[in-house]
Amino acid sequence: MTYPLSTQVSPGQPTAADHYNNLRKDALNLGQAETDAVNLGVFFKRFSTGVKLEYLPNHRVRVPHSSTNPPTLMINGFMLQSDANVDLPAGLISGPAAMWFIFAVRSAGSTTFTLTANTSSSEGIDHRLIGQAYWTGSSLISILCYLTPTSLPPADYDSGWFACTYNTVYSKTHGLGTCPRVITLYHSSDSTGTSEWVRVTYVQSGSNLIEVLGCDSSAIYIQTGATAENSTCYSLRRLSSGGYYRVFAWA
Repeated sequence: MTYPLSTQVSPGQPTAADHYNNLRKDALNLGQAETDAVNLGVFFKRFSTGVKLEYLPNHRVRVPHSSTNPPTLMINGFMLQSDANVDLPAGLISGPAAMWFIFAVRSAGSTTFTLTANTSSSEGIDHRLIGQAYWTGSSLISILCYLTPTSLPPADYDSGWFACTYNTVYSKTHGLGTCPRVITLYHSSDSTGTSEWVRVTYVQSGSNLIEVLGCDSSAIYIQTGATAENSTCYSLRRLSSGGYYRVFAWA
């Protein structure tokens, strides 16, 4: 079926039932018959993207904001999107050990959402269940976001292979708008990664072993060892003071 079904009308042209009905089909069912497709409101009723949960001090959680993938979700048929970090208020989670459920909350007159928590997982009219966290009675652990894929998705940032050497700081602009939650650095002996990829955590710098990674909301920093001895890769799999790096990051 050709989409859209509706067509342009000319000034003064009388309104016809087909004009209205085809426009309605386009708007609700992308031009399909109601018996063949659910409407867009039903289709997107549980839509979400960019929603994650991370720990905050004082027994709280946060939905972090990213300008490249802002937290967006439907609550009770309303399309909402945050324009900043969304934090669970302090003091909501307390008492004896229990599982607490995290909800995104819609408020009339707002296009973003807030957070609340409850020991019941039942959704209210303007509440959307998005995750859980276990309260031990003194600390918050095992934070899980139901809207985040359980398998590791493709990296949000991939530097590609680049040459590395000792006594150098590499700065890679990731463009995520927030400090990455996960960073992995690999070493290869060739520029295309056809050799074994060896994960880099520490390198040798003189008589010391040092960690190499740092980050902020704009860049990932990789600092190699100060001396030309195992300064880019220090592993039972490979020792090197040159070669090539590739860094992956997830927001």
